[in-house]
Amino acid sequence: MKRFNALLFAVVGLFVATSASAAPGKRAIPSCTKVLVTQTTDVPANTVFDGLVKYGRMVCLVGNTKKMDGSQSESQIPHFTLGAGATLKNVVLGDPAKGAGRNLTAGGADGVHCAGNCKIENVYWGDVGEDAATIKGAGTMTVTGGAAYKAADKMFQNNGANSKIVITNFYAEEGGKLYRSCGNCSSQSARTVTINGVTIYNVNAGVGVNSSFDASKLPALARAYDVATMTDFVSNKASSRCATFVGTSKGNEPGKDTNAANIARACVFK
Repeated sequence: MKRFNALLFAVVGLFVATSASAAPGKRAIPSCTKVLVTQTTDVPANTVFDGLVKYGRMVCLVGNTKKMDGSQSESQIPHFTLGAGATLKNVVLGDPAKGAGRNLTAGGADGVHCAGNCKIENVYWGDVGEDAATIKGAGTMTVTGGAAYKAADKMFQNNGANSKIVITNFYAEEGGKLYRSCGNCSSQSARTVTINGVTIYNVNAGVGVNSSFDASKLPALARAYDVATMTDFVSNKASSRCATFVGTSKGNEPGKDTNAANIARACVFK
C-alpha cells in the first residue's frame, strides 16, 4: 500500500497541474456475500434499488447463465436495467474472487443499462463483464463512488443520442478504457463526459471520445465533436488519459484522430 500511495503522489505531480485531493487511492472491494443471478433485474423509472435494503448486507451478484457469464459475447444481458430517473446503489457485480486477468467469465454479465437519466452510487464491479454500465438513450448517467476491476475492454459505454456520463470519486483498475463514446452506433451524435476525482490504475486509456466525425459517412455531424472535461484525473500510466477517434457510421471502424486542434477541443483538462 505504501508503494502504491507513493506512486500515486508521483503520478499526481507528473499528470495533474491542480490538486488531486479528490482522486481516491487504491480502493478495495467491500466484503460481500455471493448471490447467484439468472435474469436481469428491472428497476422502474424514478425508483431506487438499494442492495443493502434488499439483502440487509453487501452482496456480490454473480451471473449464473451463459448470457450472464461476463464474457465479451454480444449476447450478454445486463444485471440491471434502470428506467428513466432510477437509482442503483450498494451492490457488487461479478465475482471478484474468480481470478486474475481481464478476460474472465466471472458473472459480470453486461453490467447496467440506463434508459436515460439514472444514478449509480457506491456500486462495485468485482469483475467487469462486457461493460460495466451503458447509457442507451438521451439523458445523463451519473456514477458516484465505487470502483471497477478487470475489464477486458471498456468500462462505461455511451451509446445514447446527445447523452452524457458523469463519473465522480471513482477508482478503476485493470482495463482497456474507463469510458468510450460509441464510435459507430447506428444513431450517432456528439456526446459528453465529465470526470472529477477519478483514479485509474493499469488502464490502457482514460476516455475514448470522437473528437471529429467522418463527414463523408455522417454529413450532418461534419462539424460536431465529443467533449471530455477532466478534473483531478489520475493515472499511473504515461498513456493518454484522453484517446481521440473519428466517429463513423454503423458497419465501419472508427480510426484514430491525430489532428491537434480536434484533440484540444475534445479533451479539456482543468
